[in-house]
Amino acid sequence: MAFSTKVAMMSKLYEEIIAEFGKKPLRDMEIPIHITQNLSKELREYQVDAIKYYLANKETLKKNHLMFNMATGSGKTLVMAALMLECYKSGYRNFIFFVNSTAILEKTKANFCDIFSSKYLFANELNIDGKRVEIKAVSSFGGSDENAINIYFSTIQGLFSLFKEEKENSLTLEDLQNHKIVFLADEAHHLNSETKKSLSKSEQDDKEGWESIINKAFNSHADNLMLEFSATIPNDRKVLAKYEDKIVYEYALRKFCLDGYSKRIFLVKYDDTELKARFLGACLLSIYREVLARENHIELKPIVLFKSESINLSKENQNLFNEILQELNGDDISEFYNNIDDGDELFKYSLEFFKQNYNESFAEILANHIKIAFKDIYQLNANDNKEAEDYQIKLNTLEDKENVIRVIFAVDKLNEGWDVLNLFDIVRLSSAVAKNTAKTTTKEAQLIGRGARYFPFGCGDEKYKRKYDKGISNQLTMLERLSYHALNDVEYIENIRKELREQGLVLGEKSGILELNPSKKAKEITSKNDIYYVSNEKIVHGSQTLFDFDMVKMGLGDIEIPYIAQDISNNEEKFDNSQEIKDERSQKVFEVGEKIEYKIFAKAMNILEIDMEKIKIYDKNLNSKREFYDKALSNLRLNFNKKQDFSKATTRLEIAKYILNNYKELINKTSKKFEISDFKVQKLVGIGSRKIIKNIEYNDDKIVFKEVENSPYEWLYYDKFSTDSGLEKEFLDFIEENKEIIDRKFSEWIIMRNEGFSEFKIYDNRKVSTYGEGFEPDFIFFGKPKEGADLGYLSVEMIIESKGARFYLKDEWKEDLILDESILNKKVFTCTSSKNIDEKIEFNLYALPFFFGKNEANSQEFKKQFYEFF
Repeated sequence: MAFSTKVAMMSKLYEEIIAEFGKKPLRDMEIPIHITQNLSKELREYQVDAIKYYLANKETLKKNHLMFNMATGSGKTLVMAALMLECYKSGYRNFIFFVNSTAILEKTKANFCDIFSSKYLFANELNIDGKRVEIKAVSSFGGSDENAINIYFSTIQGLFSLFKEEKENSLTLEDLQNHKIVFLADEAHHLNSETKKSLSKSEQDDKEGWESIINKAFNSHADNLMLEFSATIPNDRKVLAKYEDKIVYEYALRKFCLDGYSKRIFLVKYDDTELKARFLGACLLSIYREVLARENHIELKPIVLFKSESINLSKENQNLFNEILQELNGDDISEFYNNIDDGDELFKYSLEFFKQNYNESFAEILANHIKIAFKDIYQLNANDNKEAEDYQIKLNTLEDKENVIRVIFAVDKLNEGWDVLNLFDIVRLSSAVAKNTAKTTTKEAQLIGRGARYFPFGCGDEKYKRKYDKGISNQLTMLERLSYHALNDVEYIENIRKELREQGLVLGEKSGILELNPSKKAKEITSKNDIYYVSNEKIVHGSQTLFDFDMVKMGLGDIEIPYIAQDISNNEEKFDNSQEIKDERSQKVFEVGEKIEYKIFAKAMNILEIDMEKIKIYDKNLNSKREFYDKALSNLRLNFNKKQDFSKATTRLEIAKYILNNYKELINKTSKKFEISDFKVQKLVGIGSRKIIKNIEYNDDKIVFKEVENSPYEWLYYDKFSTDSGLEKEFLDFIEENKEIIDRKFSEWIIMRNEGFSEFKIYDNRKVSTYGEGFEPDFIFFGKPKEGADLGYLSVEMIIESKGARFYLKDEWKEDLILDESILNKKVFTCTSSKNIDEKIEFNLYALPFFFGKNEANSQEFKKQFYEFF
């Protein structure tokens, strides 16, 4: 008890720094340009804070042994890179990076030294004080370069062996005495075995382990620095006491998740013990995210991880997965969705999405797409040591375009040190809970923590943070969720949920079904009036496969380019299909870009009348012929005749035309063909209670729906509404303040807060680049003008969208669409009365500019048109 009290009274190092340095000077400190200008990535706010604390310690307490206790996925390696630059500026040239795992070591080596790696952390050219600085991996410090950051990479075990059994021409403890060194220890929680045991000094001398050998190396020079990094300091009182005066910065996983830098985690439970259900569930959610991302111009290849209990089982499960893929058909997809529980919101929304995009043929389309997207050439089994080392590059570059891996089978190799952002589904394939439940759930939670790393999309600071936490009204929330699939074993599910909560990965959140009931006014209005609304549809037809450029590339990769020769009689190029050529032909594979330049393809596109506008319908990321050539054509590896001569431009043109004709044919075969219907009036059928899925939390064991308020507004359709942001609440308050003005023009009116109701979704049917994109307006006004008081329906609809100013550029097309008077705004529609087939009714549709906030200057146009109308 006395020890605990003593520890509790001690200040952590960062608290001492604040007391010494001052909060305001720390807050106002600028990160030096020799750091910011020499990193390849922008520092996030908390990484900036970590560096500030380091710099403040350097100015005040000058402690030389520091611990950065930062959450998994928070980018500790980037902080290391920044500190290396700072240490170089301060006169350090020699660094030792060490970690307990070879896999992590190789990954970090690439991050620091491989300028061609997509995860390289330094600028292409480092410049400090006007001098060029190199990054060098070295085997000793004997010939250290004074103009370089010299890094010795090793595992903890490697350093231990090196210093215990010193060998000629290798790094020794004696060598260290001649150099001041910065030690960078990653996953440093492994360095505490002797602290936990509390060995006496004599015992430590007799039984030197990792910890004491590293300490001996650190103490070999008075100016050495030890910078330790770990997400998980062991919960051991001796270890906690050891680090009390060394923790220079702390950024807990709970805070990391709360700040929005992680995916949200959802547990998907299966009552069906057959693995086929879990295989299909993961594949369907993966396809859902893939297509959803593509429709929103986000480049994403979602990864699925299938986790087994043993290597043998993992290999068996991979074989079973491939057998299921081979036999997969539309009936399997339909059966899966028929058996899902109503509470499975991820599957519910994926089904709605697929039906909306692919109509009744969605099941067959999905079966075909899954068979192609997950076939064995896109799988990787990372189980045994040899494979894990061979595949390390692939495992750590899964976000790269060139990396085709989509499915990973594993056991325990990826629980620590794995850095992947586009993992969205982890599937636990075991059929029973392991005996050691606590150990199993802890390991599983660690793996889930790795998968919870956020996949960045969007722009600016928001790119790296969750943007759609507030319910399901924006489907892009599905790109911010990690799904953990497991058999519905009650004890195991509860244990894993508890472990995730303790680690800060879930914050006591669940989803619940919220029932919305019509308000008193809504009931009065609908008892005597019909409500109509205007919408349109995306109609998909004629395709059995989802369009995918990768599929087109695969199809092109299978073609053989015929031999093209010159016809001497008329000096023109022609295909030579003679038996002689066929018999002698031998194939050679070339990348198209090696043999045929861009201008030839541009000319061929003009001749064949291949229009970029049409290509953009299929891939909106391609904005020009040049991009089409660079991204879709130049890196194609095709089979050419070994004797083919590419020297003549006319020959290259014929080959380009042949490739493009095949391209057109494949596009026609594999593209999803859709058209957007005209807008039409429909009767609103869902006028009664509705159920929606919302986030919940527990308060004194009572369920509380988050961001949901009881409505104080009599004119709001439902008794509750979501406050997804303060902006929506501002709009409702604005209407409340102006309801008397609306009453002057309308005898009856009501406003519906759109809680993701599918009938109100509208699609852009203009022949522009956003053709086919859809959105759900935030609010819909329905009213009956006083001059039409005897009508049996509300004859006016008004579309209103609230919009945060920072999202305007991205969503400007929505405002353009709803304000387009030739399409929607101020349009009069006619339709047949729902009560009398001979009666035609007139229906008026209006829209207002975006609402940016009651007091925002850019809401002036909204207010102007609002008051003019009412």
